[in-house]
Amino acid sequence: MQRKTWIIAVTIVVLGGAVAGGLYWRWANSPRYALQQAALALQARDMDKFFNYVNLKEILNNLVEASSKDLATPEDQSADEWTKFSRQLGRKFANLFLPKLLETFEAQIRAVVERYLLNLDYSKILVIAAAATVAQIDTQGDEAVVTLTDPKTKDTFQFQMRRQPSHGTWQIVSVNYDDLKRFSKREFHH
Repeated sequence: MQRKTWIIAVTIVVLGGAVAGGLYWRWANSPRYALQQAALALQARDMDKFFNYVNLKEILNNLVEASSKDLATPEDQSADEWTKFSRQLGRKFANLFLPKLLETFEAQIRAVVERYLLNLDYSKILVIAAAATVAQIDTQGDEAVVTLTDPKTKDTFQFQMRRQPSHGTWQIVSVNYDDLKRFSKREFHH
């Protein structure tokens, strides 16, 4: 009888450990975990670790693509053929040269972003950490759409994350252009 109880107890412990290990593995490979690790790196002022979760090059390329849509003719304005042609040429030029230009200045852009983040006061960092904890995350395969909501203003800030195939880490790869414009106006145009 004693041996049977011992076998049952060991089986329960092994199954419990397997379930706990599986849940931890799933958690550690989730976009929310990556967001929280980025927030912890920000709290620790560890920018190298922070940028493990942010693909700056891909974000910049996606911002160039999104901002080129601002060059489109507004629907309420008619455009002659010359205007349409010049705007189309401008978009192609931007899509061709801006990524190379951004690649050249990526280190400087990162330095500016780092300086901004390192100068955040602790209360803003805590807000970022809290936002990462309660973020709405819609995951579909290796892609996730993350929506952060400002509890005071109810403004949203949306971005995309992708699991990197080479190392499995989730990274922010794209930021909603309109949300970024609104954020920039609020942060930098007092």
